[in-house]
Amino acid sequence: MQRVTNCILRHDNHILLLKKPSKGWYAMPGGKMEQGENIKESVIREFHEETGLHLINPEVRGIFTMLRREAGIIESEWMMYTFLCHDFKGELIPQSNEGELEWVPVEDIANLPTAPSDKFIHQHILFQNDILYGTFEYQPDYQLTHYAFA
Repeated sequence: MQRVTNCILRHDNHILLLKKPSKGWYAMPGGKMEQGENIKESVIREFHEETGLHLINPEVRGIFTMLRREAGIIESEWMMYTFLCHDFKGELIPQSNEGELEWVPVEDIANLPTAPSDKFIHQHILFQNDILYGTFEYQPDYQLTHYAFA
């Protein structure tokens, strides 16, 4: 099972997002965990690789099981650990290999094209103080078919 970490970096009522060229979706910077790496090490490393910024004290705010089903059969499954961070150091790189980096006002987040699960994740993490646990199920074309929170 694949493990993924990502982070919402919130600064001056904006969050840093990555516009992915493949779908035109805005996403939280992050990526796959490496073998033997813990989730906090992973999010700091992945965020730095994609943005040039070093996160200071990111806190886990969401833990999700992500499933992709085809004809009722699970084709892939991964765990996603989403962090929130307010402090960072360093300089934003001018261009990421993963897409275009953009500071987006918090009030504009709900109107951006994102993965369907990200709409729920953003709203909870930006406006609630607890950890969100959930499961999201997708079709092969990434249409969200089911979600549940614990």
